[in-house]
Amino acid sequence: MSDTATRLAPAPRNRLVDIAYERLRAGIIEGNLAMGSRLKETHLAAELQVSRGPVKLAIQRLVEEGLVDERPHQGAIVREIDGPTIVDLYNVRVGLERVAFGIAAKQGMDTSELKRLAGLIRAAAQQADTLAVARHEWAFHTEVFEQSNNPVLTQLFHGLEARILMALTLDDEGFENLSDVADEYDTLIAAIDSRDEEAAMDAVQRCILSTVSGVVTRLGGDPELLLTNKNRKLS
Repeated sequence: MSDTATRLAPAPRNRLVDIAYERLRAGIIEGNLAMGSRLKETHLAAELQVSRGPVKLAIQRLVEEGLVDERPHQGAIVREIDGPTIVDLYNVRVGLERVAFGIAAKQGMDTSELKRLAGLIRAAAQQADTLAVARHEWAFHTEVFEQSNNPVLTQLFHGLEARILMALTLDDEGFENLSDVADEYDTLIAAIDSRDEEAAMDAVQRCILSTVSGVVTRLGGDPELLLTNKNRKLS
């Protein structure tokens, strides 16, 4: 057999790139890599104890995800999220989530996993563990999208995920009354179980927008531009 007829199997993807990406992404979302800060490949490679190659590729992925900007003569900069940007993000999020929760109610989604997550939210709230509350909340919303049986909707949601999580870290008013947060998820589950599409859609809109106006104002945005659907008395 001719040597040219043989083909080598593709080399496995370098796990170091994935590790660098995951750690940098977490650092940005959690605020450890501040908005507006420069991502220096040499420095980050030393911190992560990898070569510059994986860090460079990881930063490229973060640019594609919308978490990092590449600026002439400056390099890679952690994207800054201001009030108007949060308004844009949340208006799109509201639209996607209303559709997802409406589908969940219409299809009679199995809420057993949502009830488990709501229990975790309540337990974390009782312990005043705001980070755990936020983590379980996000898992709750993600579960609804994953069970929507609508891959287009789910893909759109995941495309916004990182930037929404960045915005959530800025919303320090969102956890002033953790028991109220937990109650909102019981209301969402009840609407889905009753197969009441409108109730589910309105409840998730209230849940999402209940605290964000404060951070929008603080960062120079206009909360009046949020789609609060005032004609339906959601706020």
